[in-house]
Amino acid sequence: MRWSQDKSRRFQELRAAESQGALADAERAELSRLLEDLDADEADELRPALEQAAARAEDLAAEKAQLLAQAGALSRIVAEQEQLLSDATAYLRMLRERSSALAEDYRRLTGRDLTSAR
Repeated sequence: MRWSQDKSRRFQELRAAESQGALADAERAELSRLLEDLDADEADELRPALEQAAARAEDLAAEKAQLLAQAGALSRIVAEQEQLLSDATAYLRMLRERSSALAEDYRRLTGRDLTSAR
């Protein structure tokens, strides 16, 4: 840990002098080094949280990819089910037309309805 009570006190002194425009070059350099230490300490403190956030982002990206793949597969299944229903509806329509044609042929040949002949 780079930051300490002494550095904090010195930092406050230098900031106060800076606000009054009374910093010498050496003090300005010292203030700059103190700011670098403060930034480095903050970066060290944030590193675990940033690493955890990055890992979580990776996990979420992997989950998103998996869900997108699953959504694609489900969309394909839905499309195939819709086509199956369309095919079945068309086939049923064709069967009803054939049944009606056969019933009409039967009626024309026998003079009776096919349903009453059963």
